[in-house]
Amino acid sequence: MNRRTFFTSGLKNYLLSFAETLSLSAEDEQSDYFASIFSCYPLLAEAPMDQLIEAAKQLGIDPENKTKLELAREVFSGKQGNAHAPR
Repeated sequence: MNRRTFFTSGLKNYLLSFAETLSLSAEDEQSDYFASIFSCYPLLAEAPMDQLIEAAKQLGIDPENKTKLELAREVFSGKQGNAHAPR
């Protein structure tokens, strides 16, 4: 490949495929945040349990008999319980 071809199409194609690879790996990392206690430890260490319980109640999630990890996973998943269901 000569320089002209490289700069007109080769580099562009390489950068586009590289950017696509980065976006796919970023999505994987985001979806696995709560998969392990080690990946979400900073959040769990800083978030008090009473704040998580309050947030869960506001979202309509029952906080009874749930660990801090389970509660955080539900609160940050975006899923709401029955409190905000349409009437």
